[in-house]
Amino acid sequence: MTAETTTMPRIPRRNGFRAVLAVAIVGHAAAALLYAVLLPDTSVRRAVYFGSKLVINALPVVWVFAIERRRMRFLRPSANAIVSGVCTGLVIGGAILLFYHSAIAGRLDATGLRARVGAYGMLDHFFLFAAFICVANSGMEEYYWRWFVFAGLKREMDWPWAVVVSAAGFTLHHIVVLAAYFSGAGLIVLCNLGVFVGGCIWAAQYHRTGSIYATWASHLIADAAIMVVAYDLLIGPVVP
Repeated sequence: MTAETTTMPRIPRRNGFRAVLAVAIVGHAAAALLYAVLLPDTSVRRAVYFGSKLVINALPVVWVFAIERRRMRFLRPSANAIVSGVCTGLVIGGAILLFYHSAIAGRLDATGLRARVGAYGMLDHFFLFAAFICVANSGMEEYYWRWFVFAGLKREMDWPWAVVVSAAGFTLHHIVVLAAYFSGAGLIVLCNLGVFVGGCIWAAQYHRTGSIYATWASHLIADAAIMVVAYDLLIGPVVP
């Protein structure tokens, strides 16, 4: 994976690429529908959850290296990219915490949520799970949604539309997950509006900086704020 890039290489099989791009846009949402909604058995859910993450996240790698036969090259992160990412991450993370503590904290019954996430073993290993989400999962999502999906969409449409479409695909997956774990329609809409705005910000930031490090740093900080909220909901108040 190219760590920093502004364009994708020439695609030798354009129709095939469009099909792969379409699958990439809906793939995570389809998998979430399966493991979060349709499957009742806990052990099967765990297998599908981790298996689908592995298979779907491998799709860009298979296309780029097996079909395009590109070589991997890593670029060092620039200071400007990191600063840009940290700044937007602090703004997004601050907005998440402000929204939670002003509108949700103490008002949401998280009993059902605890039961659902507990089935994945997340409560027993919360800090390991949080570290995975903040560092590894945020990096995978940036590689997937910005480096591959957004950059690929820019080959098919003007970049502002690519921002919107990639953010919509990014949000679709979260709609399925949040609808499975929460019951309030208003809360689900508000949270996913935030996800969509975040997806737009990160896609535009990637377009401007050409750096996956910028969006990864921003996404990591935003996910850290979400994990603070998750701890408060699932385990207990961060501040008594």
